[in-house]
Amino acid sequence: MHRLPRFLSESRALAALSLPIILSQLAYSLLGLIDTVMAGHAGAEEQAAVALGVAFWIPVFITLMSVVQAISPSVAQHFGAGDHAAVVQDTHEGIWLAGLSSLLPVALMPGVTPILIWAEIDPVLIDKTMLFLWGIVVGLPAAMIFRALSFYSASINRPKPMMFLAFAGLGVNTLFNWLLIWGHWGLPALGGAGCGWATAIGMWVALFALVGWTVWSPEYRSCYLWRGWHLPHWGMQKRLLQIGLPMGGAALAEVAAFTSIAVFVGRFGAAQIAAHQIALNVASLVFMLPMGLAAALTIRVGQNLGAGDPGAARFVAWTGVALGLIIACVLVPLILLGRELIVTVYTPDAAVREIAAGLVLFSAVWQLADTTQVIAIGALRGYKVTFGPMVIMFVAFWIVGLPLGMQLGYNGIGRIPPMEVYGFWTGLVTALILAGIALSMWLRVVAKARL
Repeated sequence: MHRLPRFLSESRALAALSLPIILSQLAYSLLGLIDTVMAGHAGAEEQAAVALGVAFWIPVFITLMSVVQAISPSVAQHFGAGDHAAVVQDTHEGIWLAGLSSLLPVALMPGVTPILIWAEIDPVLIDKTMLFLWGIVVGLPAAMIFRALSFYSASINRPKPMMFLAFAGLGVNTLFNWLLIWGHWGLPALGGAGCGWATAIGMWVALFALVGWTVWSPEYRSCYLWRGWHLPHWGMQKRLLQIGLPMGGAALAEVAAFTSIAVFVGRFGAAQIAAHQIALNVASLVFMLPMGLAAALTIRVGQNLGAGDPGAARFVAWTGVALGLIIACVLVPLILLGRELIVTVYTPDAAVREIAAGLVLFSAVWQLADTTQVIAIGALRGYKVTFGPMVIMFVAFWIVGLPLGMQLGYNGIGRIPPMEVYGFWTGLVTALILAGIALSMWLRVVAKARL
């Protein structure tokens, strides 16, 4: 019982740091919700184009963002040690890394159309999807640099700017969705593809605002970024990449498994694609709570390690896991009770609503496992342990979960007939349970060894 006051104190500290992070990530998920809803009211085909576009750009964005997130444990440890010059130096390198990595999707774009053709997607839908994706590519450099600055800001205990600006960007995106989907104010009517270009505009607006904030706010004077710039140093870039590439690999293993299902179920028709996208967006909104807590945990664990207190770092890590499980236990009944109402918000199509409501049940089932795995990864990142978690995520999703989903979805097992999209989601549940168990065990080993 003597640990309870310490647990409550650390929980409050984690909540204060994670709440703005959660709200900023919620804004990004709401962006996906608004895109899906507004495109859905333009027609099922427009909604399917957005779903397919998201299936390609979200894995790339999350992967690159996770690589750049190597800034977070590095800056947090420097800040915990009181080394503000090193904070600035690592952030400069992270901004260079963000800008350069954002050019990679341009090279990947020619490969998208052949994949959609292989998946037997309708040619008209392919054209709409590609137009959506080119808009995203234009905005990606702004999004990546914005995230780099956000990781720096949160790691020096300044998480609020990203929250305010994420919601401002959401408002800009919604306005331009309205303009570009239906062609208001003389702009071209792009249908669902207009969501991609609206997102790009919102990304650039948010970046310019955050740069201005960090230039003029007195809160950033001790770790001021906007002087002493230099070209990237390969040695420092290599050090960030050693941490960040496995982080990106772990994120890609999970996110690509989720989003690729939109392509795998393409042969079952637009209704199943749209329902999958709706249920995935609902799950993503719920996921913002443990994901934001995990990001705060990376910072708190890193700051305690930088201050030379591995015992406190271990206590913080397990406090985060416990807090996440408490949150998950609250969320499960809310999801179960509200699923019918939730899917009604997304689409007026009765067939899509019926499938989506069934899929939302899966997201309730996996809450405990999903919360455990993401928070354990967040704590391990604070220790700068990233390679092992990447291997675990790859095995769980691509060696076990997705092959199981394909078997159940396309062929069934024994007397069980093909389950279509439900089979794929059964594979995802299995993968999350395996990942949650393995990562929590890995965290226990790492935290004990660091003592």
